[in-house]
Amino acid sequence: MASTIKLLINNQPNFIKKIAYKVIPFKHRYGKKYNEFKLLIDQSKKWSYDESINYQLIKTKELLNYCKDNVPYYTNLFKTHGFDTNIKDLSELKNLPFLTKDIIIENFENLISKNFYKKSYKMYTSGTTGKRLTLLGTDDLFKIECAFIENSYLDHGAKLYSDHSIWIRRYSPNEGDPIFFNDYELNRSYMSAFHLNDDTIFSYVEYINKTKTKILVSYPSTIYYLSILCLKYNLKLPYVKHIHGASEVCLPQWNQTIIEAFGTPIRMHYGQVEKVSFAHQDMLDDNYKENLLYGFTEIDKNNIIVGTGFYNEVMPLIRYRTNDIIEVNDGVNLDGAFPKTIKNILGRNGDMLLTDKNSYVPAVNFYSFMSKFEEVDLFQIVQKKETKEVNFYIVPNFRFTNNTEIELNNEMVNRLGNVKINIIKKNSLDRDKNSSKLKTVSLV
Repeated sequence: MASTIKLLINNQPNFIKKIAYKVIPFKHRYGKKYNEFKLLIDQSKKWSYDESINYQLIKTKELLNYCKDNVPYYTNLFKTHGFDTNIKDLSELKNLPFLTKDIIIENFENLISKNFYKKSYKMYTSGTTGKRLTLLGTDDLFKIECAFIENSYLDHGAKLYSDHSIWIRRYSPNEGDPIFFNDYELNRSYMSAFHLNDDTIFSYVEYINKTKTKILVSYPSTIYYLSILCLKYNLKLPYVKHIHGASEVCLPQWNQTIIEAFGTPIRMHYGQVEKVSFAHQDMLDDNYKENLLYGFTEIDKNNIIVGTGFYNEVMPLIRYRTNDIIEVNDGVNLDGAFPKTIKNILGRNGDMLLTDKNSYVPAVNFYSFMSKFEEVDLFQIVQKKETKEVNFYIVPNFRFTNNTEIELNNEMVNRLGNVKINIIKKNSLDRDKNSSKLKTVSLV
């Protein structure tokens, strides 16, 4: 029914599309699977923690048996390890090895369900660790994801589809194209994350205010830079009440500047293209709520997320090691289907730089010392693996002095030792052309 409605609308002229998308409620356009999970998520808010864990156990057993019967990679894996798929406790999953990006690449065909005949779609990771991963999923998988994302917005008071939102992401205009376009189906506008600067900030603010937009969505680094420019030129966004971010680490000092500029913090959700784990923040504090209905999440000895997603019928991932490092929220009360088990998302395990002695320094170490430098608005550290030479790109502000540059260099030497460090001042930083993310710390 939903697909029929969407097809009928999309075959109409633009002005009719615009009216139709306003008149026909989103739930009638996004289909059965979206509505099913929207209802399930609402119902789960009344569950106890034990009921939520029992749901995870049921879904995990279903997944394991499905994989044993339909996915050649797992059929062989379970046989090799003598693994009984009818587990009694979730801890029994630890009898299986981790699934990694390399294993997926090497066993791609054998990880696809042999009995799955629905239309599937390709999903791509950004490849920031050097290897771009291709996965398969269905339209149902995207609709399920949509329900969880919408819930993460609701938890900080934002109505994602009924209220207009502006997304400063997902849009890379060609030369001569406008810096924004409207998506009437999803009730949002997209603006370029590549063109935000001192010259264009007034156009961005004018459009955001003209639309009376309540919800602003972007990468943390982009929202932070927007806040810097708004403070610099004393520009206001009076209609914006909710700011939402994902896909990058949000540094504490960025959030403080965002609050100063816009009167509200950025609230984040955490997920992956692989769709094995999901968590989000609400307005009460900065901790992340683990979404127990989404998948089964483990934390390995290095505080890296290992996820088992419940809903990918084409290419299920069991015990997938994400390389995303978290800070565990010790002592939290385990309550309900959304316990606040995660204190912070620290970044990717791959985001490490090499010292002159071939030791690795994690990205969070650089975030920590840069939080003390108010003289720098944005930074990006890129190290060449072969030579260990570092290009340290910075966007300085009026506080920046020669002493600041000396101190920055000293901080880098303290961490990396005797490697060549090039401090390069820029007016803006280059974003990834495919994802439009700002990769803050990278080893290439």
